Amino acid sequence: MTASLAPTCPAPPATSPQSVWLGPWPQREVLLERQHDRLEALLADLVDRHCLADGERSAMELLADCRDCELLLRGVRLHLRLEERWLGQCGCLCPGHRAAHGEAIAAATARWAVVEKLRSTRLPWLMDLQQWFHGHRRGADAIAYARAATLVTPTKR
Repeated sequence: MTASLAPTCPAPPATSPQSVWLGPWPQREVLLERQHDRLEALLADLVDRHCLADGERSAMELLADCRDCELLLRGVRLHLRLEERWLGQCGCLCPGHRAAHGEAIAAATARWAVVEKLRSTRLPWLMDLQQWFHGHRRGADAIAYARAATLVTPTKR
């Protein structure tokens, strides 16, 4: 006999423009994990670029580094907002997880305002953000994603 739990991640109303691409939790998780992968790759690339001496980079490359750091910060902010929305809809976003997001983005934004003008100070900022992101993805996110998956996956008895 098979019993299943009713999904707690409700689908958006059929009239919602989001309903076209928002599916059940497993599809949402795939998108969030792809975002994780892209952000981690960008972080790794930026760390590598900032390890090079300024003399090894053209002025255009140095400007691109700054622009890419801003894109990274924006991407992290948007990812965290989407993750909070979807985990919240599933009832799997605890206050501590939300607070960790808020603290991390506030700290990263405040430090960016300081390190933005001086490239030599960006490497520690990038490495701290990389360390937080890596740990958070494999800790709080992994737990919340697993919890969301168990709420929408049928169980056998």
